[in-house]
Amino acid sequence: MLEIDTSGARSKVTYLVLLMSFYKTATAGLALSVISALTISAPSALAVAESEIEAGLPDIDTIRTLAKNNVGQAYVSSLKAQADKLRDYRCMCRLFTRKNNVWKDYGGADYSYKFRGLFKAVIKSKDYRNGSIVVREPNGVIRGAGGGALSFMKITMKEDSRTLQLPTGYSLANSDFSSLFGILSSSIASGATLATSATALNLKLFSEPVTMVVLKTSSAADSPISEVFFIGNESKLPIGWHTFQKGIPHAVVLFQNFEPNKGLTADSFSL
Repeated sequence: MLEIDTSGARSKVTYLVLLMSFYKTATAGLALSVISALTISAPSALAVAESEIEAGLPDIDTIRTLAKNNVGQAYVSSLKAQADKLRDYRCMCRLFTRKNNVWKDYGGADYSYKFRGLFKAVIKSKDYRNGSIVVREPNGVIRGAGGGALSFMKITMKEDSRTLQLPTGYSLANSDFSSLFGILSSSIASGATLATSATALNLKLFSEPVTMVVLKTSSAADSPISEVFFIGNESKLPIGWHTFQKGIPHAVVLFQNFEPNKGLTADSFSL
């Protein structure tokens, strides 16, 4: 087994991370983790075609029209409280990114979380990334391993490592639902505004009605949209998270096959 500590070997780290697919050079940068997407290994029931993303998401004008119910910290606190009730959970995360007005499927991850802060993301893809793992172990250390024939290659990563950054702008280290809502709360405290759809929406992309929640960079009427997420009416948890760059759709994550409170043990979160 090859162990590498990232604190003093950037070139080796970059090479290994490329093998693991948690950072895919320059503009592509695809850290497929909590917010990733499976292609060939997923059950067929989870399959979503790239064309369905374009057809299933509301366009920017529709988003602005529907998001008229202004909310704030109290609403975010209620969402976080719901997430904090989870002792653990498991789900399949699928990531799509958009470039040149075209959505592309970038694979997936079988993601597990255990209160507090333990996570494990196992990558599912058609290429060399398949089987790669990132995990926060019970001692708080974040470690990664390559997939398949590269499983012997393991590294230790810092909390703020660039290799943990996702195309959505979030870090894998803080991508559980509770942490996402905590970051959202900080955005509002810094001047961002939040609004929801007045009623539940039936969107082709989701199997249940959803409340659409829209984050804008400021209170100005023409303020760019930075994020749109979709809360399932039944679970009261996210089932989709749509991020923007400079007001333009950039990435979307689908949380599928959600299984709460599975009784996951701490031993499950180790390499």
